[in-house]
Amino acid sequence: MSEYDGIEEREEGKSKMPLGMTILFAGLIIFGLCYLYLFSPQTTGWSQLTQYQQHSEALKQNVTIPEVKKTAQPGESEVASAALGPALYKENCAMCHGENFEGGIGPVLGGPKFIYGNTLADYIRVIGSGTKNGMPSFSSQLSTEKIRAVANYAFSHHKK
Repeated sequence: MSEYDGIEEREEGKSKMPLGMTILFAGLIIFGLCYLYLFSPQTTGWSQLTQYQQHSEALKQNVTIPEVKKTAQPGESEVASAALGPALYKENCAMCHGENFEGGIGPVLGGPKFIYGNTLADYIRVIGSGTKNGMPSFSSQLSTEKIRAVANYAFSHHKK
């Protein structure tokens, strides 16, 4: 045995690594090499860019943003939808967003900030398609005209 700074070491400990440490070291090296081979983009074909492009394509196919007409004077259908908006809001939206847009289960809609965009087209898109944060899609329950009516009503109460 030799002593260095008051620590005694056996001679065999200097030249030989314990068997358990040797097995662990070799196992980690083998695991690392297998991992690098099996999960590298060259062997799997996976890339972050491909994932992003596939996700973008899926969103483009699933979400359609209806055109928003901007006219100087409201037509008959717009006047009718303006009258229909409050009733549809109370029936379909007020339970989550509150009678006065104050929020509840859903976020505040009278906001100065709408988290999914600040345009009428954003309101139409969210009502029609829903969101991943819990807002259901109303495209199966409401026609495009009714979705526009509710969106116009909610957007008219949006504080800028």
